[in-house]
Amino acid sequence: MAVDNFSPLISEIKSERDRLASLIEELQDLEDEMDGEPTGVELRAAASILHDYYTGLEKIFRLIALELDGDLPSGEDWHKRLLDRMAAKIEDLRPPVIDGELKEQLAEYLRFRHLFRHMYGFELRWTRCKPLVQKLPRIHRKITSAFDEFEDFLREVD
Repeated sequence: MAVDNFSPLISEIKSERDRLASLIEELQDLEDEMDGEPTGVELRAAASILHDYYTGLEKIFRLIALELDGDLPSGEDWHKRLLDRMAAKIEDLRPPVIDGELKEQLAEYLRFRHLFRHMYGFELRWTRCKPLVQKLPRIHRKITSAFDEFEDFLREVD
């Protein structure tokens, strides 16, 4: 292992996880306020939360890649390659952070984040956002469990 004290990494991951949990609460509050089909402003807010959620996940993935793997993927597709790497075991370094099923589910959020960044808000469609909004609490529970297991690994090797 390149690093023999993972307490700072665990602390940084926890801080980002707290932010992710806040986004889930914010999304639930927004859903509670929506009455059926969202207004344009509500749709933009939901899309922004989806964007922020994946961005927060990617911050954690970047921390892990830099601290444990020693680098970040490069190239135009580095975001996808980083997600792929998080589902891979890095021999003699670390176990997978997430499983293959969760990787595929998160890939939908990565694609949405890319779309969100490259379009105008008024072009958003609820039909595209709704399934992601509905699945996010379940995805969050899975990612929480995966991060719990990964932090246990870090504590064991620390």
